[in-house]
Amino acid sequence: MNQENTADVLNVGETKKLPSGLNVLTILTFIGCGIFGLLTLLTPVINKFFLNLMDKAASSGQDLSAKQLADMEKGRAAIELTTQHMIPLITVGMVGIILCFIGALWMRKLKKDGYWIYVAGELAPILAMFFIMGTAQYTSIWSYIIGIGIPVLFVILYTLQRKHLVK
Repeated sequence: MNQENTADVLNVGETKKLPSGLNVLTILTFIGCGIFGLLTLLTPVINKFFLNLMDKAASSGQDLSAKQLADMEKGRAAIELTTQHMIPLITVGMVGIILCFIGALWMRKLKKDGYWIYVAGELAPILAMFFIMGTAQYTSIWSYIIGIGIPVLFVILYTLQRKHLVK
């Protein structure tokens, strides 16, 4: 018997410890699920707030540059499109958040299937929202970072931790 097999035989009764990288990622996922779950459920209120803010800015009498006016109209169009498709967007968002939460929970138990559930929870909403809203949802660099960058980054980071998933 080689040394690895002997170590495996000696550690049969022990439970495998959660690696620190996977621990940090799952904790960040739980925090993100909570924050984005709350933001998703509050989307109607947030939309109404920003529409009122845009109306006040337009009627304030301030001289707005052409770029500011164009950005404001682009934002208004995205908010109105979101309002038109509110139920499907909230549904898709919440399903994605629940899948990410369950996937992270399973990965804390070192289950391989948790990874695929998590990936579905991250990528399915991106695709669904693209089909519902098109590119209108991307009004600034921040919307690209939050809407695509963070989910893809977390999928890559979890992919690097897959070697620890054994069940």
